[in-house]
Amino acid sequence: MLAKMARRVQGLSTLGVTLACFAFFVLALPRLDHAEEAPKRFDIKAQRLSEALMAFGAQTGAIVMASSDLTAGKISKPVSGQLTPQEALTRILEGTGLKFEISSNGTILIVRTAPQAR
Repeated sequence: MLAKMARRVQGLSTLGVTLACFAFFVLALPRLDHAEEAPKRFDIKAQRLSEALMAFGAQTGAIVMASSDLTAGKISKPVSGQLTPQEALTRILEGTGLKFEISSNGTILIVRTAPQAR
C-alpha cells in the first residue's frame, strides 16, 4: 500500500503540487490585513515565481492566489531587508509582467499587468 501511495505521489504534476501549496495558504493561513503595513524582515532568494510567492506567504501570513499559467517559467527577483509586505511583493514581481491586487477580504491576487500602449 505504501508503494502504491509513493507511485501516486510521483505521478503528481508540478501544477498539482503548486495548486496544493496555494490551497494550503488559502485554507491554513490568515489573510493580510490592510492595516499590516509595518516593515518586516524579508529574505527571499531569486527562484521560481510560484516558490517565491509561497515564501512570501509563509513570511507574512498572507493568502496569495496565483494561477500556475501566470507563474510558469517566471523567476522572481530576490528580496532582502526591512520592507513593508507590499514593497516586498512589488520587488518579487518586478520584471515578470505581473502585479498584485488586494481583494476586499485581504486576499492577494496575482494578475497580469495591462499591456503598455504603443
